Amino acid sequence: MLRIITTIIILIIIPFTTANSNITQDIWVPPAPTFQPTIFSEERIIDPVDLDCMSKNIYFEAAVESTAGKIAVGQVVLNRMSSVKFPNTVCGVITQGKHYKNGFPIRNRCQFSWYCDGKHDVPFKGKLWKKSVEVARFLLKDREHVDITDGATFYHADYIPDPRWAKNVRKTVKIDRHIFYSSSKDI
Repeated sequence: MLRIITTIIILIIIPFTTANSNITQDIWVPPAPTFQPTIFSEERIIDPVDLDCMSKNIYFEAAVESTAGKIAVGQVVLNRMSSVKFPNTVCGVITQGKHYKNGFPIRNRCQFSWYCDGKHDVPFKGKLWKKSVEVARFLLKDREHVDITDGATFYHADYIPDPRWAKNVRKTVKIDRHIFYSSSKDI
């Protein structure tokens, strides 16, 4: 019986010892990828109230203008926000002007005529509105774009005679139906 157990042990051990000889084989293992953390861009989160104010301003001031005309109108809002003379929020700039005690704007006494012209300010939700929202989103999302108004903080339609404030500011550019103005005193 001992002989049978010894024979079985030898039969089991011998194959393993030859399999584990000092002979090695080179096996290629692909290198492990180095860990690269995902870098998320710091995308500006757009306040829906600001987006609505900017979209309405672009829509009511320049809905039928070219994309450049829409961008220029929106850029004036951003330029005003950067100035110490104006509010520092989108809606603050757009709704700036004299108001009654009940909060309603006094007719024709505000910065943007559509806001205090006494009309119902509800845009038609068609192509012109969608384009206005698209331009507003572009302007509010990335404020590092080129200012095509050259720093303008004022504008008026070209079919209106120069307002009295126009003599105190510098004309920068005319885009579509608007003439844009800037003043070194604005900042």
